Amino acid sequence: MITGRFFFPFLYKMKNSYLIFFLFTFVIACSSEKISEEQPIARVFNEYLYPSDLKDLFNGITSKQDSIDLVKSFTEKWAKKQVLLHLAEVNLNDEQMDVSRELDNYKTSLLIYKYQQSFISQKLDTIISDQEIAEYFNAHPNEFFLEENIVKAVFIELPKSAPNPEKVKALYTSTKEKDLKKLDDYCNKYAFKFDDFNDNWISFNSILKMTPFEISDQETFLKTSKQIEVNDTNYFYFVSIREFQLAGNSAPLEFAKNIITPIILTKRKIDLLNKLENNALKDESNKKNFETY
Repeated sequence: MITGRFFFPFLYKMKNSYLIFFLFTFVIACSSEKISEEQPIARVFNEYLYPSDLKDLFNGITSKQDSIDLVKSFTEKWAKKQVLLHLAEVNLNDEQMDVSRELDNYKTSLLIYKYQQSFISQKLDTIISDQEIAEYFNAHPNEFFLEENIVKAVFIELPKSAPNPEKVKALYTSTKEKDLKKLDDYCNKYAFKFDDFNDNWISFNSILKMTPFEISDQETFLKTSKQIEVNDTNYFYFVSIREFQLAGNSAPLEFAKNIITPIILTKRKIDLLNKLENNALKDESNKKNFETY
């Protein structure tokens, strides 16, 4: 706890209701400039915290207790910052206190970064063709190995109150278009959840988590079984596994696509920034704005 020259004259001496009334009165009354007649809320050495410093603090806050807690928390953070700043000023030597170079470097880096991001947003081509993804995939065969089993599957969670659940059992393993249409019509009416995951690869673990079914040996199960049919107190669960790939094997191109896309975009960004730097330097050199001696 900070004591001595640091104090909260209003936070701890005024009743809560009067504190809130006081703060809101000044916050509403204050403009963007501080009013010299304001009573401070807190002081650390020669630095003061005023109600007008809190004018944006209460946005969306309606509870009186929440407002009180927010003021106390903000004031304590402000006080710690001022105390640490004072300790730095007292204990650092003149050389350590001179941060002008660091500030200049930070400003330079920040401005360059902002310009680079603006340039990227205007110039970066974000369209990636399937051919480009396939070429990257084939050129890096050892980078895409599965860390878990994945499947293409149909998942259905059906309330036990649904009529004729046997209809689902007769249809959900079929690949015939007419059967899938019947299944879609039925599940859209009665199923709590019905998903083919857009025929994309999905983690087998993520499907198992949606069911009460537990498997100790996933590899053996996937090699020998194509369906899961289980139930609990309220639901039937149906899973039809269309395809699977085991952990440790090379990932299918469709699955690796989600990994390759950001890799290609990152490479494009790096190439774009390198061209920006080199071309900018070349242009300014041609204009005689850059010379070496």
